[in-house]
Amino acid sequence: MRTRYTIGILFLCLQSAAVLAARFIPERFFCWAPYDEHSLLQTEVCILGDTLSPQEVADRYSYRMNGWEPRAVHNVFNLVRQYEQTYGRTDSARITIHYQTNGHPAKIWRYPEKLD
Repeated sequence: MRTRYTIGILFLCLQSAAVLAARFIPERFFCWAPYDEHSLLQTEVCILGDTLSPQEVADRYSYRMNGWEPRAVHNVFNLVRQYEQTYGRTDSARITIHYQTNGHPAKIWRYPEKLD
C-alpha cells in the first residue's frame, strides 16, 4: 500500500513540475491549457530563387502553414526547424513566417535564423 501511495505522489509531483516548467517555455507542450494562443500565419518558402505555392509549402512540412494556428506558434517554428535540419538540409531553403498572436503586433520569423 505504501508503494502505491509513493508512486501516486511521485506521479502528481512530476505532472506539477511539467506544467510549471511549461509555463516558462515557448512550446508549452505540457500546459493544462496548450491552446491559449491563437496565431495567424503566412509562410513563404523560397528554394534556389523559386517561391513555393501554399500547397507546396503544406506538402513540404505535412502541415497547414497558412491561416489560423490554435497552438503556440513556436510549435510551427520547431516543425520547420526540424524539417530543414534533417530532410531539407541540402535544399538551401529560406523560410519567412509572418505571424500575429492574440491580436498583438505582427512579427516575422525567419529560417535560417542566422543568415550569412
